[in-house]
Amino acid sequence: MVAAGTCHPGPINFYLSDFGTSARYTGICQLNVPNPWVRVLLASNVTAMLSLLLIAFVPFALAQKWCGKVYKPGEAVVPPGGQFPLPASTTTPQLALRCNPALIPFLPDDLQNPSSNLIVVDALVRDTKVAGAESFIQPPSNDTQPQLCVSVSLDGKPLTTGTVPLGGSSTIPFSLSKISPRPEPYILSCTATLSSPKQTFTSIPANLTYLPTPPASVGSVTKLDLRSGGLLAKRGHGQETYEPVFPVGFYTNFGNYLEGNDTVLEEIKSQGLNVVHPIPPFDNLTAFNLMVDKMEELGLWLMYDMRWDYMNSTAVTEQVMSLRNRSNLLLYYTADEPDGSEDPHSAPAAAAALIKSLDPYRPSSVVLNCQDYFFTDYAAGTPILMQDTYPIGINATFSVKWKTPCTLIQGVCGCDNCVGGLVDIQNRMLDFSTRLEALGWERSKTVWTVPQGFGSTEYWSRTPTGAEFLAQIIIAVNGGARGSISWHDPTTPSIKAAASEFALALPELTPFLLSTSPSLVGHWHIINYYRLDVGFWVSPEGKMLVMASNPNYFSTRISLSELFTAASVNYTTSVKRRVVLDSGARIVGSYIVCDSVQSGIWIFG
Repeated sequence: MVAAGTCHPGPINFYLSDFGTSARYTGICQLNVPNPWVRVLLASNVTAMLSLLLIAFVPFALAQKWCGKVYKPGEAVVPPGGQFPLPASTTTPQLALRCNPALIPFLPDDLQNPSSNLIVVDALVRDTKVAGAESFIQPPSNDTQPQLCVSVSLDGKPLTTGTVPLGGSSTIPFSLSKISPRPEPYILSCTATLSSPKQTFTSIPANLTYLPTPPASVGSVTKLDLRSGGLLAKRGHGQETYEPVFPVGFYTNFGNYLEGNDTVLEEIKSQGLNVVHPIPPFDNLTAFNLMVDKMEELGLWLMYDMRWDYMNSTAVTEQVMSLRNRSNLLLYYTADEPDGSEDPHSAPAAAAALIKSLDPYRPSSVVLNCQDYFFTDYAAGTPILMQDTYPIGINATFSVKWKTPCTLIQGVCGCDNCVGGLVDIQNRMLDFSTRLEALGWERSKTVWTVPQGFGSTEYWSRTPTGAEFLAQIIIAVNGGARGSISWHDPTTPSIKAAASEFALALPELTPFLLSTSPSLVGHWHIINYYRLDVGFWVSPEGKMLVMASNPNYFSTRISLSELFTAASVNYTTSVKRRVVLDSGARIVGSYIVCDSVQSGIWIFG
């Protein structure tokens, strides 16, 4: 999460001209040289003279880039390429049939809880050629809720049948006992038939993973729940049930902060945060293991970071094998902004595949920084995608560091292709959502957000306020994020208080955001004319969670009846409601009213 061309007391990225003739660099530095790729690890006592010798083996005249864009004065501007191809519009309606397992992976202990042994089927109606889309004829208008009859197959053999509404979603039960656990995934496919007029559709293939019981050397299990995009986790072999986990935490300094300091972890726990993402390097392994011991004691989940080693298969193997026995290891983290530094396109997917071969019981993650640079390549193979849009305090059109313009083809301003406001988070979440659906990955991958928890450095003239920090989280969650790990801690007291406020509300939020009910919880997202951002979820029992945030620095409002109408729920002012989180937004009559960057969360019913 380090800006291009900067040095920090620890691992950093730097480029050819950042070497001075007499400079010494602290920590471990990573040299990024595109085409050909050379990775050189420099110890803290290596001088720039040695660096120049290493560079002698690399072709010169290589422009320095971030997200494929040159950013220093005097460099020839060349369009970066790598833009995502938007699906073509169509003149006839399209149906994209999707078929996915409810969980990744299934395990033998799921035989004891068959309520989650489900296939999730989506019958998406679109006017674009997303993956798997097929033209179809709309049923007669008097058919109010046409259903498709679905047949589910596994490795080409019939598994189960059910129905799905046209333009909707459903879950179809199946018997896990009909198949056997194995390391290799089964190939899952569906066909669906619409009766009037009769039409048949086929889903794009998906994987169904049914693994053997974890060996004693694996200390915990983390499943992806494709119904909600959330995580289900079980600590150790003694815990009988899986708990839904909505991760909220920070990338957290290890050296001079977490290292040897149990008080920091105790404070994190008291604030309601549930995940710690220590920032490498971990030079003192004894101190690192003592820290993880304390996290296990406190019930804090570990997100393990391999950013400096993820392309070194030997190092990845050593770290996974040494950590997988931990009872609080939630997931792995491979690459940090590989699209920005132009790492080899296949590197994150290769690291994720290696990790999965060593520890298939936890997922891996990657964070992408660029707005639109080889998204498909860098996102492939990794189930948890993170976006780190940092729009607060930037000059979006001119780089205050490099004194060059920031455009679609040039420049680094701290937030790629941004306008410099909270609307950038709305836009980035929409980008991810649109692309994942276009690729057919909208269920098999989940998105987390990285709120900006820093400032007053480099491109960022100031640090976000607590209200702005909370707005970043709520806007991202409304847009589909199912985890929030901010860069970085230590941070300001107001940001920590805002993170804590959201984290402490999780017991009331997770039944909606991460529902494990076989009946899918309805989710709607509205951004009105003034960009007021409202997400709302309706449970099968009829209760409604409403989360609102104003990205503007002026007051705005939205009618409650507009929300309830969208969700087909009857609304009257007599409907009971209670405040879950109060960050200034309020309900006045039949309106949600938000002043400058105010937010609020309520439960109705």
